[in-house]
Amino acid sequence: MKRLLSVFIDHRLLKNFGRHFYNRWRTIDHASLGCWPIANNMDHTSATQSTQFTRCLNQNANYATHRRWEPVTEHASKGAKGSIPKTTTNLCARDRIEFTLMSYNILAQDLLDSHAALYNEHDPQALPWKQRSKRLLAEIDTIKPDILCVQELQENHADSFRSGLKQDYGMLYKKRTGGEKTDGCALFYRNDLFDLVTHHKVEFYQPKVNKLNRENVAIIAKLSLKANPRAKLVVSTTHLLYNPNRQDVRLAQVQVLLAELDRLAYSGTMPNGIPRYDPVILCGDFNLQPFTAPYELLTKGYLRYDRLESRSLKSASSQRHGNVEPVGKYFLPPALGITDKCQHNALRDREKVHHDQIPPSYMTKLHHSNHRHDKSAANESESSTADFSPTKHRSEFSSGSLSHRFVFNSAYRHYGPEADVLQPATTFQNEWITVDYLFYTPYRSVAECSRTLPYWNLELLKTYTLPTVHQCCWEIGNIPNKLYGSDHFSLAGRFLLTIPKEEQ
Repeated sequence: MKRLLSVFIDHRLLKNFGRHFYNRWRTIDHASLGCWPIANNMDHTSATQSTQFTRCLNQNANYATHRRWEPVTEHASKGAKGSIPKTTTNLCARDRIEFTLMSYNILAQDLLDSHAALYNEHDPQALPWKQRSKRLLAEIDTIKPDILCVQELQENHADSFRSGLKQDYGMLYKKRTGGEKTDGCALFYRNDLFDLVTHHKVEFYQPKVNKLNRENVAIIAKLSLKANPRAKLVVSTTHLLYNPNRQDVRLAQVQVLLAELDRLAYSGTMPNGIPRYDPVILCGDFNLQPFTAPYELLTKGYLRYDRLESRSLKSASSQRHGNVEPVGKYFLPPALGITDKCQHNALRDREKVHHDQIPPSYMTKLHHSNHRHDKSAANESESSTADFSPTKHRSEFSSGSLSHRFVFNSAYRHYGPEADVLQPATTFQNEWITVDYLFYTPYRSVAECSRTLPYWNLELLKTYTLPTVHQCCWEIGNIPNKLYGSDHFSLAGRFLLTIPKEEQ
């Protein structure tokens, strides 16, 4: 009995020492915050120990510690083109509605299996789809989004994934266009809350265009509120190219997506001729970091590209080795018909030709797999753009800069590289970084950046917080794990949609 008692005491001492060591070790502030213990130059023994420690962290993680709803302050939500307006209280319930939107890259199982080496350090029991899908659906049910945008949803999982959702959703799905691709994007919306006005499934692949030769896709949906059909909302989700060395491809994809958003969200012009748009939410996995060239275009509405390095789109002066070739003034070919203002040139007279209507996609010059089977649509497209000459309008395509008419704010605050401890992370790509975004338009027009009605559309009320780089390194560990079902963290925002008064 004394021997058993001594063993029990030794076990308790060891357990307390382990807890004390863990609490001390997790507070070390001199370790590299950008790297998890699968670090460089590790020997086999230390790698094994770090893997065991990672699994220990995963099993003891507290979900609510890293993910919780927080109200948005004006300082935190201030965007590049103005600050969030204050909620006006003298409105009836019919004039505004709160809704939740969630965006999630859920990691297609085919991609996980085909890149198994990337997950060697993960708990193998946490990787099968059967287990991961339960955790993904449980997290989504916790958020209860009214609109759910998903990236990397495997095509043969789409129906079962939808049936696993506890709310009644309408679904739009678009698989990547490459024949061997098995995953794509999906957009779900509550059938009891929204009607689908129209939608378009964007294909970024364009024949004979080097910067648009990848099979990525996007979905754009225009929704109307069942309780007030005059209230419109445009939602888009996308998954851009991963290749870290081809920022130019991602910028080209963003330019195409902005042009398509311009086509579907356009709602007329102001008396001075400036375009006005329905509220837009743009989210997804953009595979680019904050303050890069495409991010600057989205958030600031303007980017000068002609002096940037041709592929990385970094400043040419920042390239240390050898001579670098700048982009120059020629970016996308004029034959695509997308101007440097990220608008379709063929729709420049849409106010006259398609007043109060959304121009059909075949009116544009973009290639789409659906168009090849519609000869009448193709003929109408050719006749409607017969007067278009790329040479005649070349100044609209080779200005050396890009701009757009949306006023995008980010739902999440992003910091510079000097603020590692505060930097949120959405995934691990050699280091913990942010590549997933939730952008929204508080205003209907760049000329209406005012705090007073009816000039604003969306107010961000709350965000579902992201873990910081520090928390990812020392508290969460490798994902997917037994708590998180994907190798990305989800994003979510609670919005207030205000319906503008009818124009007099």
